[in-house]
Formats: sequence, structure tokens, C-alpha cells
Amino acid sequence: MSFFKKRSTAIGVFVVVVVLFSLIGCHLSLGRACRKAEDAFFDRSLLREAGAYSCPGDHLENCVSLANRLLSVVGSGNAPYAEAYEQLRTARLALIDALDSRDIPAIGQANQALAEAVEAVKAVKASGAALSDSHDDYDVILADFDGAQAALDDSGYNDYILAFREKTLDRFPTGLLRRLAFVDPPETFP
Repeated sequence: MSFFKKRSTAIGVFVVVVVLFSLIGCHLSLGRACRKAEDAFFDRSLLREAGAYSCPGDHLENCVSLANRLLSVVGSGNAPYAEAYEQLRTARLALIDALDSRDIPAIGQANQALAEAVEAVKAVKASGAALSDSHDDYDVILADFDGAQAALDDSGYNDYILAFREKTLDRFPTGLLRRLAFVDPPETFP
């Protein structure tokens, strides 16, 4: 019991409490800042501050819509396209689920799968298989899809995240505190 009455014990407990609550505060505030930076993926107003005028979330929603239109052009009963149709349908649903989860690496993987599925449809079409709907609509959808994919690269989101990391997270003492408080940096879009 005399251990708890010593001045050195009180100072030690005080130091531990101060350090612990400082780390908790860093975790909460830096975590909040990192989440806000990642929110720019879906909120163009945050990217506008950095000079970008479109956000990846908008382009991915457009890709989902274009994949839906492509599914209707290809047609579910069109035998030559059966495998590509199923791949496209599955990839579209995976991207919708990933967008709902707001998990940026999962969104990147789902978008890659969707792009591969569109390429599979293009390969079947290149082999001479007939479409169930208008060929003109098919070409417009593919051009729009390619445009949406290119706009993803030019959205400015990755530049925004890299600038945030450089200006905020990679400086002393924030970089050290971030690691001590186990705060993950915001994710870039693959």
C-alpha cells in the first residue's frame, strides 16, 4: 500500500495517463482527417479545393450504369455472349457492393474486374457474334465506358491524397504520432 503513496508513483501514473490520452486524441483527430480526405472519393466539393472538378465516385457510378446498358445490348439469352454476359453481370454487382462499402481498395479491384468483363464482351463481339440490340448503341456505350475509365485516372483524387499525406501525415511530429496511434493513411485509388 505504501507504493501508491509515493510521489514517484503518482508522477509515473500521471505520465502514463497523459501519454495514453494524447495517443487516443491523435488517433481520433488524425483518423477523422484521413476519413475526410478519403471522402473526397465521393465528394467533389473536397476535390474542388485542390483544383479537381470530378470525383472517382461519380465516374464509377457512370460505369455501373454503362455496364447495365451493355448488359441489355448483349442480352441474357444470347448464346455466344453467355460467359461474357455472366462475367459482366457479376463484375457490375461487385462494383455496386464495393461502392456501397466505401472500401477504396475493394472498389479498385471491382472496377478492374468490370473493365476486364467489358474487354471480354469486346472479344466476343470481335469474333463476329451478333448482338441482341442496336450495334450503334454498343459503340456509344463502349466509348462512354472508355471515357469514364479515362476520367478516373484524371480525377485528381490520387494527387489530392498524395498531397494530403505529404503536407499532413509525412511531417514531424504528425508522422511519428500517426504511427504510434496506429492511424492508417488514406488510400489512393489503384
